[in-house]
Amino acid sequence: MRKLWLFIFICLFTGFGICSNKLDSLRKVLISKDLADTSRANVLNEIADVFEEKASDSCLHYAKQALKLSKQINFFKGSGQAYNTIGSYYNGKGEYQLALANYIDGYRIYEKANNRRAMSNLMNSLGNTYMGIDNQKKALEAYTQSFQIAELDSNKYMMAISSIGLGNIHMLNKNSTEALQFFTRAKDIFKNLPDALYPLAVSYTLIGNALVELNQFNEAFRTFDNAVQQLKTLNNTYGIAATYQVIGEAYKKQGNINSALEFFLKSYDIFAERKAYDDLKNVSLNISETYKQKKNFEKSLEYYTKYNGFKDSVLNVEKNRQLLEVETKYETEKKEEQNVLLKKQNDLSAETIRQQKIISYFIIVSLIISMLFGIFMYRVYRQKKKAHQVITKQKDEVEQKQKEIEHQKQVIEEKQKEIVDSINYAKRIQYALLAHDDLFTKNFSSHFVYFKPKDIVSGDFYWAAEHNNKFYLAICDSTGHGVPGAFMSLLNIGFLNEAIKEKEISQPNDIFNYVRKRLIESISSGEHKDGMDGVLIQVDKLTGKVTYSAANNAPVIVRDGQILLHPKDNMPIGKGEKERDFSLFDLDLKKGDELFLYTDGYADQFGGPKGKKFKYKALNELLINIMNEPLSLQSEILGTQFESWKGGLEQVDDVLIIGIKL
Repeated sequence: MRKLWLFIFICLFTGFGICSNKLDSLRKVLISKDLADTSRANVLNEIADVFEEKASDSCLHYAKQALKLSKQINFFKGSGQAYNTIGSYYNGKGEYQLALANYIDGYRIYEKANNRRAMSNLMNSLGNTYMGIDNQKKALEAYTQSFQIAELDSNKYMMAISSIGLGNIHMLNKNSTEALQFFTRAKDIFKNLPDALYPLAVSYTLIGNALVELNQFNEAFRTFDNAVQQLKTLNNTYGIAATYQVIGEAYKKQGNINSALEFFLKSYDIFAERKAYDDLKNVSLNISETYKQKKNFEKSLEYYTKYNGFKDSVLNVEKNRQLLEVETKYETEKKEEQNVLLKKQNDLSAETIRQQKIISYFIIVSLIISMLFGIFMYRVYRQKKKAHQVITKQKDEVEQKQKEIEHQKQVIEEKQKEIVDSINYAKRIQYALLAHDDLFTKNFSSHFVYFKPKDIVSGDFYWAAEHNNKFYLAICDSTGHGVPGAFMSLLNIGFLNEAIKEKEISQPNDIFNYVRKRLIESISSGEHKDGMDGVLIQVDKLTGKVTYSAANNAPVIVRDGQILLHPKDNMPIGKGEKERDFSLFDLDLKKGDELFLYTDGYADQFGGPKGKKFKYKALNELLINIMNEPLSLQSEILGTQFESWKGGLEQVDDVLIIGIKL
């Protein structure tokens, strides 16, 4: 199969015709004095990517600069991208161990940030690297995990790319039927993706190759034709030449040597124009063998000679230089030896006998010295042997310890995976209890929910219910975040449901009083003050009246370019310094108003040029500025502003904002 997987890897992950203008522009940005550190790290990573696509060693220089700066400022995204680029650089150089180490470091960073898109991409790169060292078992695991992560993230492109990797492993193991299934899955995905014409063409080539192995030649040639048409549309001559060569091999296997020769020669002409010597070497051998089958031995010899020439072309210049140096040295030494012999012959005279005696004495002394030296070397040998035995023993002990450490590492990683899997399952449970979108759609003209947990699960939650012609909507911030916060949110949701649907409590303030009572009875003891802050809104569907109760939080209305703030009770729903009854407030809404409910995570986020909090004032001003935009766009603007403000800093709390158009 001519390591077709390697051809695919090169085609899908190598750039074509990178514009030097982009590199010049990036370098101009880099020397700017006002450039923030995170932006500087991003620019360094972009320059490294450009050089990687150019297969330049400068890639490593810029990627390492980006990694160093990203580590200094705790910019995890920049570190992950730099590790990925360094891994790709070493992979291209065949230094697979270094590639693996950098890919794994990058993967751990993205895993911590729960960046599934980057995790899937890096895991696929690991699969390609394992293929480079012929470790198909590890490659299979990596491609499978890449597909699973991409599927969880609905990343169609990486699902298709990892399917190609899985298919290539099956092809290498002669499982053509299974390979065809994976290649077909990749093709079906690429057909529905924009800007995926080139990988679609590659998938057609792979499908055709699998069909050839299954002796389904007619279908294979139709598929190859699809690949060639796609590649011609893209004007990708290298892909066309590579596909022609695969078609030629298919005809050769079928026994149609005339058609095989036709496509081999087409492939040869394109590779020759591109000066692709490694590819010319392979296609020349195919042409030579085909001419041999046609009994055209003259042409067969001609292309076999070219095959040898291309095989040696890369090394010829260096070999000739080294050969010239060796020959020159040899001739010089030979002449010197001849001069010495000639001088000795001219010096022989009456002194010959005396010289021979001197030589005899010299030989005897040399033998004695040699014998003494031999004894000395034997003693050194015995000492080295003993030292070697000691070192070998120590080495064995170190290797045993390393094996124990590796085993402990594997156990820890397995336990960590089990914990993460459990938390992900808990996330599914928590999200199932949040307010369904159809309840919002049914009760409001339009809305958005911007929900960004700090960890996998969240202490913030939004909940809605309908009961006795009344609609309830709550947005709450439970004590803590992550797993503890998620437990609190599930408990609070349960008490809200219990108050409304079991105890038939209707007023928002009475509902909060009941939930506080249940929380204190259930979990609050001593100095523990677990509970939640939040807003509960009630809409009476018969009268249209809107009332609410607010604990340490309050709804915000944007009307005619102004923020209307509303009263709240400055006490939590739980054990606190104040435990008086919650108040019931009216909410006067007019047509065209926008109602916002939010928790404290957005305003409390640290960031910006001085690393300070965003604050509620800035948040309310932002809501005023975007009020004329569609709600779906408002959600995107809030998300973009949050990420820009946060920069490379860690998210400090769960973030939740709900916007409602009335």
